[in-house]
Amino acid sequence: MPPGRYRLGPGAAQVGIRAMAATPAPQAMQPVLDRLSRALDCFTILWVLSPYSGPGKTHAASAPGRYGFDALGLTATQLIVLGQSLRIGASGRAIAAHLPPPDTARILAEPVPAGAGPGVIRDKEMYAFALDRARETGYAVARGEILGWDSLAAPVLWGEAVYGAVTVLKPSAQMPRNLSLPVAATTAAAERLSLLVSDADPHIRPLRPSRYREPASGSSTSRRASGW
Repeated sequence: MPPGRYRLGPGAAQVGIRAMAATPAPQAMQPVLDRLSRALDCFTILWVLSPYSGPGKTHAASAPGRYGFDALGLTATQLIVLGQSLRIGASGRAIAAHLPPPDTARILAEPVPAGAGPGVIRDKEMYAFALDRARETGYAVARGEILGWDSLAAPVLWGEAVYGAVTVLKPSAQMPRNLSLPVAATTAAAERLSLLVSDADPHIRPLRPSRYREPASGSSTSRRASGW
């Protein structure tokens, strides 16, 4: 290691693990997911950031509604690989948009996982543009990045850090083209979850993204990168 530089070691990891252990249990967040699932007649999932083997995400809680993981039509391996990746899907971009640049660079360097749907953003410049849009609007949209399914996600924040993302999934044929109401419901749920996470430490309050805005219309680039 060059003089004047350092690398975080096991002690820092222990501090992070203890901090995460102080956040609310999934059971405390379940009512928010249940209400969102009923309101939008959708499958809702809370994904949380996972640092192991590079930036990724892991399932924390879900409310399947009338759907469920089997309905996604994925093999067990695809479900694990696609679920963990931040390279695809609305939840991946909602989280990645709030990570430091070195982490987003690592995500961009990853190949698109096998089994992703035809709507996945493969172009790296388009993906980077989609992160900018997610950061600006406060949510992300994916159309067909899992075959036959659309998704919408908003970040759950812990102070200035991203904790995870709340995600809404519906069959593509049932997801409305006008997402004003789903976006309002999903961002409100994410804000509620952010407050629950931040209340684990009374000195921290979430810094929410600015009130969501519809992606600019009239540009094929903006529609593609946002998933519209």
